[in-house]
Amino acid sequence: MKFYLVEAITVGTSKNPQALINRFNENKAVKFHYKINNKGNITFLDIDNYQSNKSTQEFKKLLANIITDVIIEDWPQIIIKKIIRDHYYYFNEEEKKNIREKALEFIKKGEFPCKPQMRRMNILNEVMKFLERNDEIVLEGFVNFRLKDYVVEVADIVDAAVDDFLLEKEYMEFIRLLKYFVEIQEPKVNEVHILLEKNNTFKLVDRDGNPIENEYLDGFSLELMSSSINYEDLLISALITLAPRVVVIHLNNSPGPRETVKTIENVFGRRTRKCNGCSLCHKGT
Repeated sequence: MKFYLVEAITVGTSKNPQALINRFNENKAVKFHYKINNKGNITFLDIDNYQSNKSTQEFKKLLANIITDVIIEDWPQIIIKKIIRDHYYYFNEEEKKNIREKALEFIKKGEFPCKPQMRRMNILNEVMKFLERNDEIVLEGFVNFRLKDYVVEVADIVDAAVDDFLLEKEYMEFIRLLKYFVEIQEPKVNEVHILLEKNNTFKLVDRDGNPIENEYLDGFSLELMSSSINYEDLLISALITLAPRVVVIHLNNSPGPRETVKTIENVFGRRTRKCNGCSLCHKGT
Protein backbone atom coordinates (compact mmCIF):
# COMPACT_ATOMS: atom_id res chain seq x y z
CA MET A 1 0.00 0.00 0.00
CA LYS A 2 1.50 3.34 -1.05
CA PHE A 3 1.13 6.58 0.88
CA TYR A 4 1.87 10.04 -0.44
CA LEU A 5 3.97 12.30 1.76
CA VAL A 6 1.60 14.27 3.93
CA GLU A 7 2.06 16.85 6.66
CA ALA A 8 -1.56 17.12 7.80
CA ILE A 9 -4.92 15.42 7.46
CA THR A 10 -8.29 17.05 7.95
CA VAL A 11 -11.18 15.15 9.54
CA GLY A 12 -14.61 16.76 9.52
CA THR A 13 -18.05 16.04 10.89
CA SER A 14 -21.31 17.91 11.33
CA LYS A 15 -23.08 15.39 13.55
CA ASN A 16 -20.83 14.70 16.50
CA PRO A 17 -17.63 16.78 16.51
CA GLN A 18 -17.16 16.39 20.26
CA ALA A 19 -16.94 12.61 19.97
CA LEU A 20 -14.20 13.03 17.38
CA ILE A 21 -12.30 15.54 19.53
CA ASN A 22 -12.61 13.28 22.58
CA ARG A 23 -11.19 10.32 20.68
CA PHE A 24 -8.10 12.26 19.66
CA ASN A 25 -7.62 13.74 23.12
CA GLU A 26 -7.95 10.33 24.80
CA ASN A 27 -5.53 8.57 22.48
CA LYS A 28 -2.52 7.32 24.44
CA ALA A 29 -0.40 6.08 21.56
CA VAL A 30 0.51 9.60 20.46
CA LYS A 31 -0.43 13.14 21.39
CA PHE A 32 -2.10 14.67 18.36
CA HIS A 33 -1.82 18.35 17.55
CA TYR A 34 -4.80 19.80 15.76
CA LYS A 35 -6.61 23.00 14.98
CA ILE A 36 -10.39 23.27 14.92
CA ASN A 37 -12.01 25.07 11.99
CA ASN A 38 -15.72 25.51 11.41
CA LYS A 39 -16.97 25.78 7.85
CA GLY A 40 -20.72 26.11 7.67
CA ASN A 41 -22.19 23.35 9.81
CA ILE A 42 -19.08 21.15 9.57
CA THR A 43 -16.36 21.11 12.22
CA PHE A 44 -12.92 20.23 10.84
CA LEU A 45 -9.92 19.03 12.79
CA ASP A 46 -6.69 19.86 10.97
CA ILE A 47 -4.32 17.27 12.42
CA ASP A 48 -0.61 17.80 11.72
CA ASN A 49 2.20 15.28 11.67
CA TYR A 50 4.98 17.69 12.58
CA GLN A 51 5.41 16.66 16.22
CA SER A 52 4.29 13.04 16.16
CA ASN A 53 7.66 11.65 15.06
CA LYS A 54 5.76 9.18 12.91
CA SER A 55 6.22 8.31 9.29
CA THR A 56 3.38 9.23 6.97
CA GLN A 57 2.23 5.62 6.86
CA GLU A 58 2.29 5.26 10.65
CA PHE A 59 0.54 8.60 11.05
CA LYS A 60 -2.30 7.58 8.72
CA LYS A 61 -2.66 4.21 10.39
CA LEU A 62 -3.08 5.92 13.76
CA LEU A 63 -5.68 8.28 12.32
CA ALA A 64 -7.47 5.42 10.56
CA ASN A 65 -7.75 3.48 13.81
CA ILE A 66 -9.19 6.47 15.66
CA ILE A 67 -11.65 7.22 12.86
CA THR A 68 -12.68 3.54 12.87
CA ASP A 69 -13.29 3.70 16.63
CA VAL A 70 -15.49 6.78 16.14
CA ILE A 71 -17.50 5.03 13.43
CA ILE A 72 -17.98 1.84 15.47
CA GLU A 73 -18.52 3.34 18.91
CA ASP A 74 -20.11 6.74 18.28
CA TRP A 75 -21.74 6.54 14.87
CA PRO A 76 -24.45 3.88 15.33
CA GLN A 77 -26.61 6.22 17.39
CA ILE A 78 -26.40 8.82 14.61
CA ILE A 79 -27.43 6.25 11.99
CA ILE A 80 -30.19 4.91 14.24
CA LYS A 81 -31.59 8.38 14.88
CA LYS A 82 -31.69 9.13 11.14
CA ILE A 83 -33.36 5.81 10.27
CA ILE A 84 -36.04 6.32 12.92
CA ARG A 85 -36.60 9.89 11.76
CA ASP A 86 -36.89 8.88 8.09
CA HIS A 87 -38.71 5.54 8.33
CA TYR A 88 -40.41 5.39 11.72
CA TYR A 89 -41.53 9.01 12.07
CA TYR A 90 -45.08 7.92 12.98
CA PHE A 91 -44.05 6.77 16.46
CA ASN A 92 -44.30 9.32 19.26
CA GLU A 93 -41.17 10.61 20.99
CA GLU A 94 -41.34 8.16 23.87
CA GLU A 95 -41.73 5.24 21.46
CA LYS A 96 -38.82 6.47 19.33
CA LYS A 97 -36.67 6.68 22.44
CA ASN A 98 -37.63 3.11 23.37
CA ILE A 99 -36.75 1.83 19.89
CA ARG A 100 -33.47 3.75 19.88
CA GLU A 101 -32.47 2.25 23.23
CA LYS A 102 -33.39 -1.26 22.08
CA ALA A 103 -31.33 -0.89 18.90
CA LEU A 104 -28.30 0.36 20.84
CA GLU A 105 -28.70 -2.52 23.29
CA PHE A 106 -28.78 -5.00 20.38
CA ILE A 107 -25.57 -3.44 19.03
CA LYS A 108 -23.96 -3.58 22.46
CA LYS A 109 -24.75 -7.30 22.60
CA GLY A 110 -23.05 -7.75 19.23
CA GLU A 111 -26.13 -8.68 17.22
CA PHE A 112 -24.53 -7.80 13.88
CA PRO A 113 -24.44 -10.37 11.06
CA CYS A 114 -20.64 -10.41 11.09
CA LYS A 115 -18.28 -10.70 14.04
CA PRO A 116 -16.99 -7.50 15.70
CA GLN A 117 -13.38 -8.19 14.67
CA MET A 118 -14.36 -8.71 11.04
CA ARG A 119 -16.57 -5.61 11.03
CA ARG A 120 -13.77 -3.48 12.48
CA MET A 121 -11.27 -4.83 9.98
CA ASN A 122 -13.61 -4.06 7.06
CA ILE A 123 -14.19 -0.49 8.24
CA LEU A 124 -10.50 0.07 8.99
CA ASN A 125 -9.53 -1.14 5.52
CA GLU A 126 -12.01 1.25 3.91
CA VAL A 127 -10.66 4.17 5.95
CA MET A 128 -7.08 3.26 5.08
CA LYS A 129 -7.88 3.03 1.38
CA PHE A 130 -9.57 6.43 1.50
CA LEU A 131 -6.66 8.11 3.33
CA GLU A 132 -4.26 6.60 0.81
CA ARG A 133 -5.58 9.04 -1.80
CA ASN A 134 -7.15 11.80 0.28
CA ASP A 135 -5.95 14.24 2.91
CA GLU A 136 -9.47 15.24 3.96
CA ILE A 137 -12.30 13.02 5.14
CA VAL A 138 -15.82 14.08 6.14
CA LEU A 139 -17.31 11.31 8.22
CA GLU A 140 -20.95 11.72 7.17
CA GLY A 141 -20.13 11.37 3.47
CA PHE A 142 -17.62 8.60 4.07
CA VAL A 143 -20.06 6.48 6.11
CA ASN A 144 -22.96 7.05 3.70
CA PHE A 145 -21.06 6.29 0.51
CA ARG A 146 -18.14 4.06 1.49
CA LEU A 147 -19.75 2.04 4.29
CA LYS A 148 -23.15 1.25 2.82
CA ASP A 149 -23.06 -2.34 4.06
CA TYR A 150 -22.42 -1.11 7.60
CA VAL A 151 -25.36 1.31 7.36
CA VAL A 152 -27.58 -1.54 6.11
CA GLU A 153 -26.51 -3.69 9.07
CA VAL A 154 -27.47 -0.93 11.51
CA ALA A 155 -30.77 -0.44 9.65
CA ASP A 156 -31.52 -4.16 10.03
CA ILE A 157 -30.90 -3.85 13.76
CA VAL A 158 -33.30 -0.89 13.95
CA ASP A 159 -35.94 -2.99 12.14
CA ALA A 160 -35.40 -5.78 14.68
CA ALA A 161 -35.74 -3.26 17.51
CA VAL A 162 -39.03 -2.02 16.04
CA ASP A 163 -40.34 -5.59 15.77
CA ASP A 164 -39.34 -6.24 19.38
CA PHE A 165 -40.97 -3.01 20.51
CA LEU A 166 -44.24 -3.85 18.72
CA LEU A 167 -44.31 -7.34 20.21
CA GLU A 168 -43.71 -5.88 23.64
CA LYS A 169 -46.43 -3.28 23.08
CA GLU A 170 -48.85 -5.96 21.91
CA TYR A 171 -48.01 -8.04 24.97
CA MET A 172 -48.65 -5.13 27.35
CA GLU A 173 -51.98 -4.38 25.67
CA PHE A 174 -52.88 -8.04 26.09
CA ILE A 175 -51.90 -7.86 29.77
CA ARG A 176 -54.04 -4.74 30.30
CA LEU A 177 -57.02 -6.51 28.80
CA LEU A 178 -56.54 -9.56 31.03
CA LYS A 179 -56.15 -7.35 34.10
CA TYR A 180 -59.42 -5.66 33.20
CA PHE A 181 -61.19 -9.05 32.98
CA VAL A 182 -59.82 -10.02 36.39
CA GLU A 183 -60.79 -6.73 38.01
CA ILE A 184 -64.41 -6.75 36.84
CA GLN A 185 -65.06 -10.33 37.97
CA GLU A 186 -66.17 -11.50 41.36
CA PRO A 187 -63.62 -14.00 42.76
CA LYS A 188 -64.84 -17.58 42.33
CA VAL A 189 -62.32 -18.85 44.90
CA ASN A 190 -60.36 -17.18 47.64
CA GLU A 191 -56.94 -18.72 47.04
CA VAL A 192 -55.29 -20.70 44.25
CA HIS A 193 -51.94 -22.49 44.47
CA ILE A 194 -50.14 -23.23 41.21
CA LEU A 195 -47.88 -26.25 41.14
CA LEU A 196 -45.59 -25.94 38.10
CA GLU A 197 -44.30 -29.32 36.96
CA LYS A 198 -41.22 -30.38 35.04
CA ASN A 199 -43.10 -31.67 32.01
CA ASN A 200 -44.73 -28.31 31.26
CA THR A 201 -47.96 -29.17 33.03
CA PHE A 202 -49.52 -27.56 36.04
CA LYS A 203 -51.92 -28.27 38.85
CA LEU A 204 -54.28 -25.87 40.54
CA VAL A 205 -54.83 -26.78 44.18
CA ASP A 206 -56.13 -25.17 47.34
CA ARG A 207 -53.97 -24.37 50.38
CA ASP A 208 -54.25 -27.99 51.56
CA GLY A 209 -53.06 -29.37 48.23
CA ASN A 210 -56.48 -30.61 47.10
CA PRO A 211 -57.32 -30.17 43.41
CA ILE A 212 -59.59 -27.21 42.86
CA GLU A 213 -62.99 -28.35 41.75
CA ASN A 214 -65.13 -25.58 40.40
CA GLU A 215 -67.99 -25.53 37.94
CA TYR A 216 -66.24 -22.71 36.06
CA LEU A 217 -63.32 -24.99 35.27
CA ASP A 218 -65.40 -27.58 33.44
CA GLY A 219 -63.70 -28.27 30.11
CA PHE A 220 -60.18 -27.29 31.25
CA SER A 221 -57.64 -30.10 31.00
CA LEU A 222 -55.22 -29.19 33.75
CA GLU A 223 -52.66 -31.84 32.88
CA LEU A 224 -52.04 -30.54 29.33
CA MET A 225 -51.32 -33.95 27.87
CA SER A 226 -51.82 -32.68 24.33
CA SER A 227 -48.81 -30.90 22.83
CA SER A 228 -51.17 -28.86 20.65
CA ILE A 229 -52.45 -26.95 23.69
CA ASN A 230 -50.56 -23.82 24.70
CA TYR A 231 -49.43 -24.33 28.28
CA GLU A 232 -49.36 -20.69 29.31
CA ASP A 233 -52.64 -19.78 27.60
CA LEU A 234 -54.54 -22.56 29.34
CA LEU A 235 -53.11 -21.74 32.75
CA ILE A 236 -53.87 -18.01 32.40
CA SER A 237 -57.37 -18.77 31.12
CA ALA A 238 -58.06 -20.99 34.11
CA LEU A 239 -56.81 -18.36 36.55
CA ILE A 240 -58.83 -15.57 34.93
CA THR A 241 -61.91 -17.76 35.04
CA LEU A 242 -61.42 -18.30 38.78
CA ALA A 243 -60.29 -14.69 39.46
CA PRO A 244 -58.84 -15.68 42.87
CA ARG A 245 -58.09 -13.13 45.56
CA VAL A 246 -54.65 -14.69 46.06
CA VAL A 247 -52.46 -16.58 43.58
CA VAL A 248 -49.51 -18.51 45.02
CA ILE A 249 -46.88 -19.78 42.57
CA HIS A 250 -44.88 -22.68 43.97
CA LEU A 251 -41.42 -22.68 42.39
CA ASN A 252 -39.56 -25.13 44.67
CA ASN A 253 -36.34 -23.06 44.48
CA SER A 254 -36.34 -22.95 40.67
CA PRO A 255 -37.19 -20.01 38.40
CA GLY A 256 -39.97 -21.96 36.73
CA PRO A 257 -41.19 -21.04 33.24
CA ARG A 258 -40.04 -17.42 33.29
CA GLU A 259 -42.52 -16.02 30.77
CA THR A 260 -45.45 -17.78 32.44
CA VAL A 261 -44.51 -16.52 35.89
CA LYS A 262 -43.99 -13.02 34.48
CA THR A 263 -47.43 -13.04 32.83
CA ILE A 264 -49.15 -14.20 36.03
CA GLU A 265 -47.42 -11.46 38.01
CA ASN A 266 -48.32 -8.83 35.43
CA VAL A 267 -51.98 -9.84 35.29
CA PHE A 268 -52.64 -10.46 38.98
CA GLY A 269 -50.22 -7.91 40.40
CA ARG A 270 -50.42 -7.64 44.20
CA ARG A 271 -52.55 -10.76 44.38
CA THR A 272 -49.50 -12.81 43.42
CA ARG A 273 -47.22 -14.57 45.88
CA LYS A 274 -44.18 -16.77 45.28
CA CYS A 275 -43.16 -19.79 47.32
CA ASN A 276 -39.69 -21.28 46.95
CA GLY A 277 -40.07 -24.28 49.20
CA CYS A 278 -42.86 -25.95 51.13
CA SER A 279 -44.77 -29.23 51.23
CA LEU A 280 -46.91 -28.13 48.27
CA CYS A 281 -43.80 -27.28 46.23
CA HIS A 282 -42.64 -30.87 46.49
CA LYS A 283 -45.99 -32.05 45.19
CA GLY A 284 -45.34 -30.16 41.98
CA THR A 285 -42.10 -31.95 41.15
